[in-house]
Amino acid sequence: MSGGVTRRGALRLFSAGAAALIARSRPAGGASLPYRAMPEGLVPGRPVFFATSLPLGGAGRGVLVETHEGRPTKIHGNPDHPASGGASDVFAEAAVLDLFDPHRSRAPRRDGIPAGWPALEAALAGAGRGQQGGLALLTGPVGSPTLARQLRAVPGAVGAEWFMSQPLRPALADARAQFWPDFPGSGMVVSLGADPLGPGPAQLALARAWTMARRAGMRSACFEAQPTLTGAASDRRFAVRPSVLAQVAAALAGDAVPKADLPQETQAIARSLHEAGGLVLPGPDLPAQAQAQVAALNERLGSRLRRLRPFWDWPGLDPGSVDDLVAAMERGDIRGLIVIGCNPVYEYGPGFAELMRSLPESFHFGTQIDETAEAARWHGPLHHPLEDWSDLRAVEGTIGLQQPVIAPLHDSRSAHQVLGMVAGDPPGDALGAVQATWRARWEAEFDERWPQALHDGVVGGTGPEQIASPVTPPVTPAAPPPAATGPPARGDGDSGLEVALLPSPTLWDGSFAGNAWLQECPDPFSKQVWGNAIRLAPSDAARLDIKTGDAVELAGRRRVTGPALVSDLQAAGSVGLHRGHGREAAGPIGTGIGFRATGLGPRAELRRADAPVTLLRMQSDFDQQGRDFAQVVPARQGRAESVGDIPASLYPDRPGAEDPARAWGMVIDTDACIGCNACVIACQAENNIPVVGAAEVARGRRMHWLRIDRYEAPEGAPEGAQLFQPVPCMHCEKAPCEPVCPVAASVHDSEGLNLQVYNRCIGTRFCQANCPYKVRRFNFFDYAGGQTVEEQGSDLLAALRNPDVSVRARGVMEKCTYCVQRISAARINARKEQRAIRDGEVVTACQAACPTGAISFGDLLDPGSRVRRQRQDPRHYALLGHLGTRPRTTYLARVIPPHDEAPESQPDPETDLQADPQPDPGEEPT
Repeated sequence: MSGGVTRRGALRLFSAGAAALIARSRPAGGASLPYRAMPEGLVPGRPVFFATSLPLGGAGRGVLVETHEGRPTKIHGNPDHPASGGASDVFAEAAVLDLFDPHRSRAPRRDGIPAGWPALEAALAGAGRGQQGGLALLTGPVGSPTLARQLRAVPGAVGAEWFMSQPLRPALADARAQFWPDFPGSGMVVSLGADPLGPGPAQLALARAWTMARRAGMRSACFEAQPTLTGAASDRRFAVRPSVLAQVAAALAGDAVPKADLPQETQAIARSLHEAGGLVLPGPDLPAQAQAQVAALNERLGSRLRRLRPFWDWPGLDPGSVDDLVAAMERGDIRGLIVIGCNPVYEYGPGFAELMRSLPESFHFGTQIDETAEAARWHGPLHHPLEDWSDLRAVEGTIGLQQPVIAPLHDSRSAHQVLGMVAGDPPGDALGAVQATWRARWEAEFDERWPQALHDGVVGGTGPEQIASPVTPPVTPAAPPPAATGPPARGDGDSGLEVALLPSPTLWDGSFAGNAWLQECPDPFSKQVWGNAIRLAPSDAARLDIKTGDAVELAGRRRVTGPALVSDLQAAGSVGLHRGHGREAAGPIGTGIGFRATGLGPRAELRRADAPVTLLRMQSDFDQQGRDFAQVVPARQGRAESVGDIPASLYPDRPGAEDPARAWGMVIDTDACIGCNACVIACQAENNIPVVGAAEVARGRRMHWLRIDRYEAPEGAPEGAQLFQPVPCMHCEKAPCEPVCPVAASVHDSEGLNLQVYNRCIGTRFCQANCPYKVRRFNFFDYAGGQTVEEQGSDLLAALRNPDVSVRARGVMEKCTYCVQRISAARINARKEQRAIRDGEVVTACQAACPTGAISFGDLLDPGSRVRRQRQDPRHYALLGHLGTRPRTTYLARVIPPHDEAPESQPDPETDLQADPQPDPGEEPT
């Protein structure tokens, strides 16, 4: 197609890098062999896995990348990496779509006009030299030891000063330290606005530790302004304004504070905290005095809250802040600015763009033509992390190597190469820069340790680096205000509603706004897609006469307009906002979606507005209406009904049901599910599931094979308790979809799988109408063709698809298949080895991604299988079991203890949170 990469061109790129992809490490010269010489170890049709690291907010997460003939198609967690433990998050799962994004930056440009790298390099070499002012370098948080080494050399080479932009820090981190909790060793955990289970580079490790501790009897409570995943996973949740969190901290410490704004149970929580030997987690909104109280309280409690060196803290490097950079640019001290891998114009406002345009020279290097790229005079495309060599330190300190799994698709460069250009080094490659770092560290052991570290994805001997606590407890500084271009909308005072600002659970800080998978991934609580909203409490909504969906305006330091979302989970007297939306340059997918929520200040006035707004949600009713979709059981109490009773069914037995070869089934533990959506995006990436777009969502359509419903806990559970329930196809033994299909497209196989024969389906949708679980999806249009003109028929998007799963066309019904392609691969492998399929050998995509091990899958006829044993758990139940459909997908109920009673420990020696993400366990990662 015009202006894009042709199919022949894409295949040329893939074949050129095939040999380098198969080798455990590329030679230093980067040489590759033509594909006609079959690379050793490559078997057509068989995936090859590579261990690497992916960045999020600058920190690394260990992953395994599944490739097919040189094409990365799926991301798995690396079980050997402490930051992932074999699991993945929504951002890692969506990385392959970012890699093959047709809207990525493809070539350098100057003032919006295409230019070549020689011209850019010449301009970069002359920037800051021979001028009256200095040269400034702005990056995001640096988690790479090699980048840190190169940054040390830049000031001495060209006199450039380094500044760091960090709009979002990982959970439980401040400017000086990363705090790492020992959840399993804590009797009780109280969160004060902290969200360790929420999105971020620490989510996978902390969620895993939280779940293990909960099964061992840990109790928890959470005080927060707007809902978080940590609040939903806690035994008790209290909605309080951000300003009240300091009073809660004082009350937990034993100080006398006014009780007007405190929840009634605060004193009981304080007593339980001291009795159980608990741990208090400080949030980013706590003022300095409250943080000092929390630090002193944790010391008094004997809490095991380790103080680790932050992943961005490197000896000999002390970057300035964005505030410092803005002040220097306003004084005229900066003559040239180089921005690498961050987007300060979006984060800090249009004032930053005006300052950039006032400079004689400005450069931006990134994977997208974003807001900062448009404000800069020069722009150069960077490699995607899956195309680049580097090294990355995880939040807890472990360093992993980053290796390319595909040759660069566009005329891009590595950040290591860009820093070499800035320092005036001779031309080199990223591999040489990374190897130089580790050659200096390992010396004579380099030749032995480098291949092993590359194979494992983890550098041996690296890990947490504990640092001493300062005399004065650390203080979390406020985020730098935006560079304003005019007078503020209003001053800060005591009037208005308090503003609670969180990172987007699907777009993070806005870096993923151009990713359609993540734009259509529902918010865990509101289930909103394709946008954000202004969340407010029912009491405030009634006072202001505002309803969900109304257009409202927030006026603080700046004004924003968006849809209102009335929620019982929002603290009265506050509004809840998510970052990441409101992008003005995020390609056709992300531009103009939602509003930018940063820069409002701590308080803002809320009023009705006359503006067009859209609120798209995939679930709007969260009340179970007494139907017990998602169930709870009190601690130390079994279920009243017998789980062995099987309701009668009017559906006849299917042929072969009397003596099946296998009976595949799934059990989902809702007590472990945190609602993070990793399983949803993993299913999408594995099964070539397209998005439908905002217009189709507005018509009530969707394509996800797996959804996560959220429900308010039924009567008897603590007030405000939230339940998450993943809902794939139930694979009913008495499937209501099968007898109504006129062409037998919906059938059962000999192993109990409810299959959909795509080439037989004629699109009557009778099966969808007859499914009580509403898990079948219909292709009203050619959704797989892409959302924009550039995407339709794009060879790049076709390259990311899993070749083991067919791509469905218009007029076809589709649904969850229990990843039948993985079952088939395990069956073939077992047949070749003349053995039976082992329990745990088949791992579905949703199961592999789950950080808490909430999903189990296996053969129900195997008496030793974990999934069969879980069906004997007293918490076991079937969704809509009274209908007699006999679903193969069943659930374990959530355990919610009374606030004055510790939950019963739920030891499960058979539980392994580290699922093998590989369909073929005999395949070693390359």
